[in-house]
Amino acid sequence: MGYFLLSAETSFSAAHTLPGVPLCERFHGHNWTVRLTVRMEENKLAANGMGVDFRDIETAITQATAEFDHQYLNEIPPFNTVPPTAENIARLVSERVTSQFTDNHNIAIEEVEIWEAAQYRVVYRPG
Repeated sequence: MGYFLLSAETSFSAAHTLPGVPLCERFHGHNWTVRLTVRMEENKLAANGMGVDFRDIETAITQATAEFDHQYLNEIPPFNTVPPTAENIARLVSERVTSQFTDNHNIAIEEVEIWEAAQYRVVYRPG
């Protein structure tokens, strides 16, 4: 049986520091891009032929990252106790959007992608 992967993106601007990481120990910021990809089985499409509205995916990812925009990430829980790496941000975003889609059993979170720069990206796939 086939399936569809549907994605939407959002972005935010935020600063962080990563102690122990050369160049990143100093206070600096990024224009982060976040992509959420959900999986919908082919046989679970709605009567209108859609899996989920792209705007619903966009809303979920925007809500999951809203508190990060124009902030110093090291001050926001849980990043006040764990480093705000792209990996940790991706995992947190995945947890947050999963809770937003728990009522829709036809959708699974496939992956969350985070870019801190055009050439630097991390992909988190919940297991």
